[in-house]
Amino acid sequence: MKILKVKDVKTPERGTKGSAGIDMFIPNDFKPLTIQPGESTFIPSGIKANIPSGYALVAMNKSGIAAKRSMIVGACLIDEDYQGEMHIDLKNVGDTPQTLNPGDKIIQVVCLPINYVTVQEVHSEHELFGDKKTERGTGGFGSTGIK
Repeated sequence: MKILKVKDVKTPERGTKGSAGIDMFIPNDFKPLTIQPGESTFIPSGIKANIPSGYALVAMNKSGIAAKRSMIVGACLIDEDYQGEMHIDLKNVGDTPQTLNPGDKIIQVVCLPINYVTVQEVHSEHELFGDKKTERGTGGFGSTGIK
């Protein structure tokens, strides 16, 4: 995937050869910012990407950032036809302020194939499912248990 840096920022990279995610960094011109509990921020990444046809980038939490700092990703999907600078939407879901600094490794993106299904409206559940019956049926929100 080709990228263009539009700010002074570290090049996105995988932490290891086997890492699914590509780490993204806060640009070097970013002024340190403290995010209070319950607040969020929107950081220009300094990166534009030419996402391959048939794919999308999905922004995901870095496990250490989410688990240790309670910072999670908000807006997550970057479509293949988007040509602007990517942005990082972060939310502090913890109970302590978190300071973001230039150069911090903060999120990861995963390049995933997209199935461009077409949406077709039907007018009955029989048209929707036919004779298909599943064990789960309409059960949701914990219907399969917790153990």
